[in-house]
Amino acid sequence: MINRVDIDLNAIANNLKVIKKRLDPEIKVIGVVKGNAYGHGLADCARAVWTSGADMLAVANLDEAVSLRVSKIKAPILVLGYVEPAEFRRLADFDITLSLFDLETAYKLSAECKRHNKWAKVHIKVDTGMGRYGFPPQGIVENYLKVSALGHIKIEGIYSHFADAGDPKFSRIQIGEFQNVLFGFQQNNISVPLAHMAATEATFKYSEAHFDAVRVGLGIYGYYGFETEAGELQPVMSLKSKIAQVKRISAGQSVGYKRTFIAKAPIKVAVVPLGYSDGYPRALSNVAEAIVAGQRVKVIGRICMNALMLDVTGLRAVAEDEVVLLGSQGSATLYADEIAKWADTNVHEILSRISPTLLREYHFK
Repeated sequence: MINRVDIDLNAIANNLKVIKKRLDPEIKVIGVVKGNAYGHGLADCARAVWTSGADMLAVANLDEAVSLRVSKIKAPILVLGYVEPAEFRRLADFDITLSLFDLETAYKLSAECKRHNKWAKVHIKVDTGMGRYGFPPQGIVENYLKVSALGHIKIEGIYSHFADAGDPKFSRIQIGEFQNVLFGFQQNNISVPLAHMAATEATFKYSEAHFDAVRVGLGIYGYYGFETEAGELQPVMSLKSKIAQVKRISAGQSVGYKRTFIAKAPIKVAVVPLGYSDGYPRALSNVAEAIVAGQRVKVIGRICMNALMLDVTGLRAVAEDEVVLLGSQGSATLYADEIAKWADTNVHEILSRISPTLLREYHFK
């Protein structure tokens, strides 16, 4: 295939080692592989994360979890998102752990499991300031006891999530809220098997938020989620294509839809058969760069559904030459966080939106 995604599984193993060096030995690692492993490929990356030392995997939904079971991955799996009651039996059948957000869901889960003589594993989610899923901290001990009193439900953990790990003041307020929740359990002699809160950024910034486990996603794939000088994490993904056609245009000629690029002088244009349907954001039109012949070149004109254009003036660029949209070629490198700035988004979106239909080649030495 012309367009492909290269995945370096060695980098996943390296990144988990780097993350574990930040943790006390007893702290567990929950490897987040949601969103098709942030666009890297669910089953292959989940297997690499699990065999590289993660203690549990986390996914967005039940379909992802079942897919991992079908791929014969036996790791404990936590679903972070919503699971509809009609799927509760499948949850138990495949030994998958549910995030529990409210009492109504707990009652439905208990009843469904009792009906089929099954037991469900759950982690209680507490909303300490994200404003998304979760029980409020107020009354959490009472609600926890109500859930634990229900039959056919086994509580294996409790967790929360940061709203903005880059904001130390608000993050420490959230940490304090979660610490108060855990202190409330201690006061009532309630033993919580696993408490976790920190995702990648918080794992590196707030050691007090490590608790019993950390949930790392972005860090596994080579990014910190905040600006940092060259670190030890290694990017896992590269996105590559080839030049389909090279043409020359004159001064005053336009390139692409809506004529957003007008050549000020004669230039050499390379057409690349990759566009926004492949997950390369249209927001990168006229602002992004790619690598051709070991040098950075400008993306010009509007990015199309299945094509984009590059200014390769001055380069010995011909059809079939490799084009790197993300990754390295020679001494030149394009990182996802740089691309995210151009697109006015975050690294998570840049990685996870790469189309699952693109060929992924996995490399492991």
